[in-house]
Amino acid sequence: MQYIPRWIEARLKDSFDSHPVVVLIGPRQVGKSTLLEHAEFLKDWHYITLDDDDALKQAEEDPKGLLWEDKPTIIDEVQRCPELLITVKYLVDRSRRSRNFILSGSGNLSLRKGPRETLAGRARYLHMTGFGYREIRGMPPAGLLEDIWRDQAPNESRVESEVDLADFIWRGSLPGAALASSDKIALERLGGYVDTYLQKDIQDLVRIRHPENFRRLMRALAEATGWESVQEELSKECRETRTNVSRYLSLLKETNLLYDLKGYAVKGENAYRQSKYYWFDSGSACFLAGVRRSDELKKPALKGRFFENFILQQILSWASLQLTAPEIFYWKRKAGESEVDFVIRHEGKVIGVEVKSSDNISFGDTRSIRDFLKSHPEVHRGLVVYNGPRVYPVASNIYAVPWTAL
Repeated sequence: MQYIPRWIEARLKDSFDSHPVVVLIGPRQVGKSTLLEHAEFLKDWHYITLDDDDALKQAEEDPKGLLWEDKPTIIDEVQRCPELLITVKYLVDRSRRSRNFILSGSGNLSLRKGPRETLAGRARYLHMTGFGYREIRGMPPAGLLEDIWRDQAPNESRVESEVDLADFIWRGSLPGAALASSDKIALERLGGYVDTYLQKDIQDLVRIRHPENFRRLMRALAEATGWESVQEELSKECRETRTNVSRYLSLLKETNLLYDLKGYAVKGENAYRQSKYYWFDSGSACFLAGVRRSDELKKPALKGRFFENFILQQILSWASLQLTAPEIFYWKRKAGESEVDFVIRHEGKVIGVEVKSSDNISFGDTRSIRDFLKSHPEVHRGLVVYNGPRVYPVASNIYAVPWTAL
C-alpha cells in the first residue's frame, strides 16, 4: 500500500526548532508508526520500536546501551517502558539539548503521566488524529477553516461532488478501514479494532471487573453520539455504578477515544453546560452502534448523528495542526430549540458550525445559527456544513459550506 503523507509531518519537523524532544500521541491505529517509518525527513533517523521484545528487554535492563548511538532517534510504543524516559532526559541534557528524540505511543495513562514530569521543558506534545477527508485525498491542509482564521471569507465556488458521504462516515478515519479495498475488509478491521483494542488493551491499563458492562457503555455512547449524556442514564444502560461509569468515561477520554464537549455560554446566559460525547472516529462509532453497512446511514436519524461525529473529526484534524489548541464547544439554549452543533474558539475568534445532512441549504435552515450570532456579538462567522457541492452565502455572515471543503 502506497504511503499517504500526513499533514502533521510539517508540525513534527518544525517542533525541533524549539524543543529537543517531540512526544507524538494519539489512539492506536491512526498511523503514527507508519508515519515514523515512511516520512521523508525521518529516513536517516534511528528507529526503535518497543513492540520488539528484544528491544523492550534491553530498554528495561540496559537503556543507555539501547540508545548508545549519538543520532536522532525514534522510540515507538514508548509507553511499554516509561522508565526509558529517564535515560532520554539524561542524554538530552548531556548533549546540551542537541540530540533529538521522537517518542510515540498510544495516548494511554502511563504515557501521558510519565513524559510531563520527566521531560518538563524539553518536550513538545503533538496529538495525531485519524485521516481527515482532504488529507486522505492528498489535498493540502489549507482548507476552509484555515481560510477563516486568516480572515478570508469563504469564496462562492463549487467543490468536489459525486462523493459517497455515507461510505466516508461508515469507514471513518482509521487508515486500515478507510483505505480497505472492500467494505468486507473494512468491517473486519473495524471489528478487530473494537475487539482487540477497545476491550482487551484498555483492560491492560485499568482493571475492568465486568467487560460486558464496559462494552454496553461504549455502545450506549456510540448510539447517543452528539447527545447530552447523563451519567445516571448511562449507569442504567450499562448496568454499572455511577462511580464506575465516571471512571470508564475518564479512561476513554484519557486514551483519546472519546471527546467531551462542554456547552458554550457567556456570563449570565441560560444555556446548557453539561457534556456531549463524541467518538474520535465515526467508523468505530458506527460499528459499536451496530451499523454494519454504509447504506444503513440512509436513515435520517442515523445519518445526522454520525455525520456530526464525522464533521468533528475534520475539525479535530485541522485543530491538531495549530500551534495553540483551539477550544471546541456546542451551544444550546435552555429555553427554545436553538442549538449549534460546534462552536470553535481560537486565536481571538469564535465561529459557529451547524451540521445538516441535506443536499441544499435555505434561509430557514439557518434559524439556530442566526439566533447564536444575534445573542453573541463576539462570534466572527457562522457556517452550515451540508452535503452539497457549493460554497455560498445563505444569510448575513452565514455561509453554506460543503463538508468536502473543510
